[in-house]
Amino acid sequence: MKILNTVLAVALFAPLSTGANGQAAPNEVKKEISAPQLQGKHTARYWWFRLFNAELWTANSGEFSFDQEFALSISYLYPFTKELLARTSVEDIARVEGGKPEDHAKLEKLLIGCLVDVDKGTRITGVAESANKIAMYVNGRKSCTMSYPNVRKRFFGIWLAPTSRDAKGARRLRGNG
Repeated sequence: MKILNTVLAVALFAPLSTGANGQAAPNEVKKEISAPQLQGKHTARYWWFRLFNAELWTANSGEFSFDQEFALSISYLYPFTKELLARTSVEDIARVEGGKPEDHAKLEKLLIGCLVDVDKGTRITGVAESANKIAMYVNGRKSCTMSYPNVRKRFFGIWLAPTSRDAKGARRLRGNG
């Protein structure tokens, strides 16, 4: 089971697909962003496993920018431990930046403190408060505020940057695909 969880966590960044849905923003998004607009959405899949659904909410519906207000809400469809989520996050940040996961040991520790073990139906929402600060919500309740150098672009870049593992999926999430 541990190997399967690791394979599935790595697959968090596997090919993504999107679909239209008129659902309202989660309450934590409404609380953090005035008049949130759904920028894009996707469902992450690995083979036949649906891993999570993600939605990007912004203050305006124009072209996405890391410098604007935004929130990324992920509803998990498969269980993962917080340690696995944190580790795969720093591994992907290191891949994008050309470094090593060990370079981000402090960030991994902060993420473990913010995240929870997720089961089917757990929703984690990250809100970009500033370049160096993000807030995390678990099922609508604030779990932490985290400060780390350039954390907004580093962390959310896992899903949103043109250099993410699935650039096509990132484009769709940003509303360009």
